[in-house]
Amino acid sequence: MLGLRPLLLGSIIALSVTSPVFASPSEAEAQSYAVAAGVLRNALDAFAAQGDIQLVYDPALVAGKTTHGVSGRFAPTEALKQLLAGTGLSWKVINATTFVLEPAAVLHPRPDRTIAAIAAVEKPRTLDAVTVSGSLISNANIQTATPTYTISATDIRARGFNSLSEVLQNLVLATGSVQGPQAARSFTQGAQPVSLFGLGPQFTLILLDGKPVANFGRLYNATVNFTSVTNFPVGLIDHIDVMPGGASSIYGSQAIGGVINIVTKSQLDGGEISVRVGRYTDGGGANQRISGAYGRDIGKWRVLAGFEFDNVSPIWGYQRTLTANDAPQPAVQSDIQDYGSPGTYNGYLQGYHNPPNGCASQLFGGSTMLVANPPLPGAYCGSTKVDGYTTYSNQLRNIDGMLKLSYRLSDHIRLYGDALINQQQQRWFPGVSEWHGWIQDAATGHYLYLEKVFAPEEMPDSAAGQMDRQNDQLYQADIGANGQWGDSGWNWDIYYLRTGDRTHVVEPVWFKADINRFFTGLLGPVVGADPQFGVNVLSNPNYAAFFRAITPAQYASFARGVDEYSNSWINNTRATLSNASLFALPGGDAGFAILAEGGDEAWYEPTIPLFTQHAIYAHAATSGGGQRSHAAAAFEWNLPLLKALTLDLSARYDYYALDRASNNHKFTYKAGVEYRPMDSLLLRGNYTTSFKAPDLASILLGPSNFYVPGNDYYYCALAHSTACGTDYQIPSIPGVPLANSKLQPTSAQSWSMGMVWSPLDDFDLSLDYLHIAIRNEVLQQDTDLLLRTDAQCLLGQLVAASSGCRAALAQVQRQGGQGPITGIAAYYENLANEVTESVMGSARYRFALFHFGTLDLHFDYNDMLHHSYQEAPGQAPVNQFADAQSSTEFKSIASGSITWTSPAARWSGTLYGHRYGPSPNYLANNNGIGYPGASHVSPWVTFNASATYRPTRSLALSLLVNNITNKMPPNDTGYVEYPYFNNENYNIYGREIMLQMDLRLGGNGH
Repeated sequence: MLGLRPLLLGSIIALSVTSPVFASPSEAEAQSYAVAAGVLRNALDAFAAQGDIQLVYDPALVAGKTTHGVSGRFAPTEALKQLLAGTGLSWKVINATTFVLEPAAVLHPRPDRTIAAIAAVEKPRTLDAVTVSGSLISNANIQTATPTYTISATDIRARGFNSLSEVLQNLVLATGSVQGPQAARSFTQGAQPVSLFGLGPQFTLILLDGKPVANFGRLYNATVNFTSVTNFPVGLIDHIDVMPGGASSIYGSQAIGGVINIVTKSQLDGGEISVRVGRYTDGGGANQRISGAYGRDIGKWRVLAGFEFDNVSPIWGYQRTLTANDAPQPAVQSDIQDYGSPGTYNGYLQGYHNPPNGCASQLFGGSTMLVANPPLPGAYCGSTKVDGYTTYSNQLRNIDGMLKLSYRLSDHIRLYGDALINQQQQRWFPGVSEWHGWIQDAATGHYLYLEKVFAPEEMPDSAAGQMDRQNDQLYQADIGANGQWGDSGWNWDIYYLRTGDRTHVVEPVWFKADINRFFTGLLGPVVGADPQFGVNVLSNPNYAAFFRAITPAQYASFARGVDEYSNSWINNTRATLSNASLFALPGGDAGFAILAEGGDEAWYEPTIPLFTQHAIYAHAATSGGGQRSHAAAAFEWNLPLLKALTLDLSARYDYYALDRASNNHKFTYKAGVEYRPMDSLLLRGNYTTSFKAPDLASILLGPSNFYVPGNDYYYCALAHSTACGTDYQIPSIPGVPLANSKLQPTSAQSWSMGMVWSPLDDFDLSLDYLHIAIRNEVLQQDTDLLLRTDAQCLLGQLVAASSGCRAALAQVQRQGGQGPITGIAAYYENLANEVTESVMGSARYRFALFHFGTLDLHFDYNDMLHHSYQEAPGQAPVNQFADAQSSTEFKSIASGSITWTSPAARWSGTLYGHRYGPSPNYLANNNGIGYPGASHVSPWVTFNASATYRPTRSLALSLLVNNITNKMPPNDTGYVEYPYFNNENYNIYGREIMLQMDLRLGGNGH
């Protein structure tokens, strides 16, 4: 059951609180019960599960007894009274949710006196942590002005999610397209980002138990620092809170699009073990997971330890029909393209040089064949299975350990320490690669372009032996103390935190000199260089040798693994002072909190000379590093001005200092209002400012490079061409990204307004509008704009002596100043502006089916009304939903679940559905909405289901099926390039079947 406030609340900052005040069981909140008549022991199990009640009894007391059951809405004691009627049993109250059954001859005392007696005898425990997401004040009855969406561990389990990334990427707020394991050849194929509201991953703040987490060591898309969510143990999560919109006045930098707080288990009495195994019906992706936790209070100590182990096999493209084959024309395995002689050369392909002895038919599983390409003469060697040797989910081995300790030094002081460490190994294969090069045949004078794609049969240990390997270690540890100053009502908390991420990637690459030397030796001696284009001239090339398969030993002569390292960390010391009842106001007690923190952060990705010296064949890399210090102060007021009106105010000042760059500082604030015209209705709204400090990569980037396609607009204009198409397109321009030490923080403003309606205790409905406006967003300069500006300056359309022209002419490198483009340099700048508008809704309803159990219904929805993006000052903002070439994000996402629980709670089942709205098809994304055939692909709807049987209260056995209908990505007939679907929006995993066992060992759970 969810009441009004629990729907809106979550947890983050651990603070000490006052002594617990037990509610009288007779006054405890009523619950809906649907416990069928029958065996008393089964009925007691159902009663305990439905009401979250702990019942302690000797099994002999209930043996052979039956009950008339209970159905309806009652307080726990009244429901228990009906359940035990006629059984000869009564109960003794331990606390509001714990009862001991005993023979009815022993009269149970009045609840209020029992509680008073317990409070008088037991020492008060004043130091249990209470956490509130989005607030500094330890009062669970505040912070409802900002929407908060909570995903519980029960939701995660019932909906079949295997990992935290699956949980977060299934949020209806996660509308943005993101790269990850399913996006082959991305810079961070070993990481999992999250994009809320179509904004970049760098605008979502990820917290673990309310504390910051170090960024992933490598850069997303080789440009920005971000947090990967693949390292967190899903089996140890208690719940996740998601707060959309800005929150920098509480959390500081990066909290622009939203804050995601991952809350791990914090208290257990006994142990838990969970085991899950699964596989996909189409092959690949077999997975196993075991997790466990044990907790106990031992005197003044509270201890909780947990672990998780995950093992996952990769999914290969050839294991799915959609990505197994290249179609309709077989892809090139090896070819020699003929561009004619100096007298006939016009830049266009004129035919193919036929393989003298045919093709190496044993390659790519025996699928290589001779392929004609009419009307061009000649043929090439091709296969329909070339691109299927690509992984779409990584091989993974994950080990997590967690330890939480606390010691009650006195009734007013608690010492604590927490640690979580993740050691992860991943492997993936980004796809087969090709060598290519130009030669001139001395005998014919023809210019020939040679392409060779290496097959798995030519590699040592096949494709699996050439997979990229990543070892990643994420850790977070803190040590602190909290407490209360006597009976003053003031709570304090202070801790030191260290978190870091260390990544080691071994990437098999080709050494440029070695592979070029190999093909030179294979084809024959070089006898000179062509005077027009400078390509090597070969006398009587050995074309037959070029088309033959090479041996794994030959492949190993030019392919070796290169080690790449990255490291990031955060040190932070934080002190908080709060009082949830500082003084009385007409609507209740005012709350106040202040915060001070300081520390430093770092990012390092050492330079690898092999890359910067261009010793590696066709490979981009990033490097750089450094650290900066940080200090901040914040305060928050919660002011219940009237019974129906509450005001929430907070503000924060952040300061960043860096020796090698400009210092940054930012003041942010928030004002939120809650108005309750009636008990069942909340009207809310807030306005907040937020910011993001410049990424360390953008101000400390070292020698790095990239490759980008681009048009030579200067040569296009000289030729008086009206359309600068493929004739003037350069497929791969070497680029150099350049840091900017004068960058300023990205700033943002967001506001929201909405309502929550709870006409019934078992029914909640929320609806909110959110507006986010980002200004001075840091990004690398647009290379296409640089090329256009360069052309306009060279043509005299812009003043060459202007600062803009001087910069563009310096950044676009040409042979001899006005010759062909040889390279381009792009700075980081405060350039972009971005605006999003969205409507979010959530509904929950729980009702009893009388003697058939209960049903829980849950529905979430998010509709992106607007998303505009201005890439640089002076440019017109682009509507992302009207211009499909700019974005493929989803406009809308919806999800819903139905959960049934049997009367005795022995059986339960969940059906979960997820709907992605339409997204632009391939033709629209490449050519614009107005292009013939440009449109949207149909919505993508998938369903997961789970069924659980509990033979005892301590054991649960579950069957889970994800993607029941084995739904593949929406059909896009215009997608003519492999992989034939948008791999940043969809996946090809298909139907997954899993079995899970959950066992509780002693104690009362958590």
